[in-house]
Amino acid sequence: MAREPVILNVYDMYWINDYTSPLGIGVFHSGVEVYGTEYAYGGHPFNFSGIFEIHPRDAADLGDHFRFREAVLLGYTDFTEPEVRRVVEELGKEFKGDCYHLMSKNCNNFSESFTKV
Repeated sequence: MAREPVILNVYDMYWINDYTSPLGIGVFHSGVEVYGTEYAYGGHPFNFSGIFEIHPRDAADLGDHFRFREAVLLGYTDFTEPEVRRVVEELGKEFKGDCYHLMSKNCNNFSESFTKV
């Protein structure tokens, strides 16, 4: 049986977090790392999955406005790598690029949904 760590990777999205995070507020991006791949969600103008893969904790893959903040071990999965990929494919039907919304359907909502499967 597989016993693979599931890690939530958190990124600062803007320089302003240097000032606001001590107050407990900020703008953050998250992705879920499993089997050496980080899965995240972002918007684009098309009606297909907005889920993408990056190298874990590689803020450069996300763009200039991102900086890696922390990794949080959420637990372990017994899903195999192909099963994880099928879950991501199914979630892509819900998390389409043209459905992205900064407040109600964003990367953090995806991370939450993915880790509840």
